[in-house]
Amino acid sequence: MKKNKLFSKRSNRDKTAERKYMSYEDVPLADYRDIDPIPQNLTKKFFKIFLILFLGVVIVLALINLDQLTPDNISHWFQYELLGKTEGAGYPVRFVGTSINTENFSLMDRSPVYCSDTSVVVLNSNAGEYQNNQHSFANPILKTDEEFSIIYNADATGYRILDRNSTVYSGTSERKLFDADIAANGNYALLTYGNDYLSALTVNDKDNNKIYGYSFAEYYVSNVSINSKGTRAALSGISAKDGGIISVIYILDFSQKTYYQKYEFEDSYIYDICYLDNDNVIAVGDGSAYHIDIENKKMTEISYESRILSTYTLKRDYGVLLSLSVNPDGRNCDIVAINSEGKCDAEINTENRIMSLDYRNQKICVLFPSNVIIYDLNGIQLLTNEISADARKICFCDSNTLYILGTSNIYKMDVKYNND
Repeated sequence: MKKNKLFSKRSNRDKTAERKYMSYEDVPLADYRDIDPIPQNLTKKFFKIFLILFLGVVIVLALINLDQLTPDNISHWFQYELLGKTEGAGYPVRFVGTSINTENFSLMDRSPVYCSDTSVVVLNSNAGEYQNNQHSFANPILKTDEEFSIIYNADATGYRILDRNSTVYSGTSERKLFDADIAANGNYALLTYGNDYLSALTVNDKDNNKIYGYSFAEYYVSNVSINSKGTRAALSGISAKDGGIISVIYILDFSQKTYYQKYEFEDSYIYDICYLDNDNVIAVGDGSAYHIDIENKKMTEISYESRILSTYTLKRDYGVLLSLSVNPDGRNCDIVAINSEGKCDAEINTENRIMSLDYRNQKICVLFPSNVIIYDLNGIQLLTNEISADARKICFCDSNTLYILGTSNIYKMDVKYNND
């Protein structure tokens, strides 16, 4: 027995001595594999659990944003809401589409919004896109008021309602549209061709239910402005009389069946109208502006005094800014600022051609062909900056920020005043 044990021990020692030392570098990669891989059924279970959790998150987010999941907006919702695509590379930024009319560039909730010939886009302060949705409107017109905008297809029936983040409603009117407007509370007005009348007004609430209607038999009414509460509207129109023209302004209260107030003007054409935040109304005509104190039923005419209107800007929170030229070609313009009470706040001679005007916090911003100047109401220049030669319209976002529409780009200007 001892012999066998000794033989056994020797045999083991011999085997150990004969064994060669081996480096891991000499082992094939396949031999490094775990001898106990994860069972295939466990991998499938993990994948199923992950998929269920992911779909659960998507469904919850979809339910939260159900009102935004319209056919026009599903793509936007996944890109900009679910994926959070709101970053930008800064201004200037090239706009989407081939052209933008100046009336289709504005601010909504202090964010630049524009409607080009192909798309509706809302930008953030760094040129990122809150939304970018295509449209098929042949003649799009954009109207904004604080948190909402309406885009309608002039001389057609389509329109859209949007907030900063999404298109909240797409609809069609019964007849072709003259004009449209939207209130701060989401109520909106559609002014259309009439069926048995010359024009017709339809007012819907923010849930797109009709709350008011009015038809016009005497005048072609083509401009509408709804008040911020969505309870009244001011409208302007035109008709013929004794070989000349006669214009009209209607004030409608949505709780009344007949018009609330009516004002007529002979040999005058009204371009535009605005229902102001202080419940007065101001209108811009070819030879005069008109201020209406609704409470006291008083109309005041502000004559241009033989000067020619070259451009204007209506502001719900202020009144109107007028650019009046003494020359037919639009040079040597005077700035006239009329506040919401119908008083002249400022009259500033510039001796230059004015491209665009805007107002914010007791300051008037003016875009000239080669520069931007900001004035106070006393006519003192607070800022003078050179600007790109292709600039066409300016929007005064706040006291320190301007947005400018160019021929193919949108610019941002940080304001530094002369006394800073």
